[in-house]
Amino acid sequence: MGADRDCVLEQTPEDLKVWLRERGEPDYRLAQLLRWLYEVRVDSFDAMTNLPAPLREGLEGAYGFPVLDEIDRVASSDGRTERFLYALADGEQIEAVAMEDGGRPTFCVSSQAGCKLACRFCATGQLTFGRNLTTGEILAQVTALARAGGGLRNVVFMGMGEPLLNLDAVAPALEALVDEHRFALGVRHLTVSTAGITPGIRRLAGGSVQPNLALSLNSPFDQQRSEIMPVNRRYPLEGVLEACEEYASKSGRRILLEYVLLAGVNTSPDHVRVVGRIARDLRALLNLIPFNPVHGCGFESPDKDELYRFRAALERTGAKATVRFRRGREIRAGCGQLKRRHGQLKPRRGRKGAEKPRG
Repeated sequence: MGADRDCVLEQTPEDLKVWLRERGEPDYRLAQLLRWLYEVRVDSFDAMTNLPAPLREGLEGAYGFPVLDEIDRVASSDGRTERFLYALADGEQIEAVAMEDGGRPTFCVSSQAGCKLACRFCATGQLTFGRNLTTGEILAQVTALARAGGGLRNVVFMGMGEPLLNLDAVAPALEALVDEHRFALGVRHLTVSTAGITPGIRRLAGGSVQPNLALSLNSPFDQQRSEIMPVNRRYPLEGVLEACEEYASKSGRRILLEYVLLAGVNTSPDHVRVVGRIARDLRALLNLIPFNPVHGCGFESPDKDELYRFRAALERTGAKATVRFRRGREIRAGCGQLKRRHGQLKPRRGRKGAEKPRG
C-alpha cells in the first residue's frame, strides 16, 4: 500500500459513501463495494468485477489494501487448528490462528509485531519488539483467516502483542468488527485479552465497543506475579482488579480470568485460596490453561493430577473454573507459543524459575 493512499479497510461506510458521491457514482455502488470488502473479502480492487473499470482505477488510486503476505501455514493433525505466519509491508512478521469448534470458527489475531511485556511463560515475550500494527493490518488478519476458512464468528485479540498498548488501532478495529455494514459481529463474539494495563482497561470501558475482557492473572501474589509478568511492577494487581471491576460494572460483561498453570509454581493451597477469592469478588470465570512448552523459559506443565486437583480445590471455594483444551499445541499455536518463526529470536536474560510465595 503506497504511502499516499489510505487503507480501504480503515474507511467507514460513511467515508466511502462521501468518496463515491464526490465522483458522481450512484448510491448503490456503496453496497457493491462493501459486499466485495466484507462478504466476498477480496484483497484487490481488480477482483471487484461488477464495478466499472474507471471506478476500480479510481479506487486503486485513492486506497490500498494492507500488505499481509502468507509465508507459512501449518494445520493440526485433526485439521481444526491452523497457524498462519504473515509478512507485513516493512518486513515485520506476525502470526495468527484459526480454530474451529463444531462449526464455530474463532480467529486469534495479533495487535503488535512482537511484545514489550516479556511474560516469562510466553514465546512472543522472548522476541525483540517490532511495532504496533495498524487498524488495517489487524482487520486484514480477520479477512485473510475468513477467506482461508470460509467463515467468521468469533475474534479474540490473544495473538502476538498486548492489545491495550495499541488501543489507537485496536479500538477502531473493534468498531469495524461490530459495524453492521462491515463485519457485523455481535460484541459478545469479541474478546480482548490483557496482561493488566490498568489505564487501557479503563479506556476500553469508556469506548463505544465494550468486548469481553480477559485478564491474564497467573498468580494472585504481587511478588511472584512480577517475576512471571514484569508488567505487574508498573501496574500492580490491586489496581488492575479494581479496573476490571469497573469494566464489568460499566459493560455488564463477565470478566474472564486466564490462569496459566505452571507445575509446582502457582498451584499451591495459598494460590487456591486467593485466586478463588478474586474470582468470587469479580464474579469472574476462571479459565485454567496448562502451560504450553516454550523453549528456555524454565517452566513445566502440570500433570493431570495437579491440574484437576487445583480445579477441584478452586470449585470448593465457590469459584467457577474451566480447563482450556490444549488446542494447537502440537503446531505451536497454543497460548503463549506464538512467535515469528522466520524472524530473529533474541532471548531475554532472566532467572529460570519463579519463586513460590511464602505461607
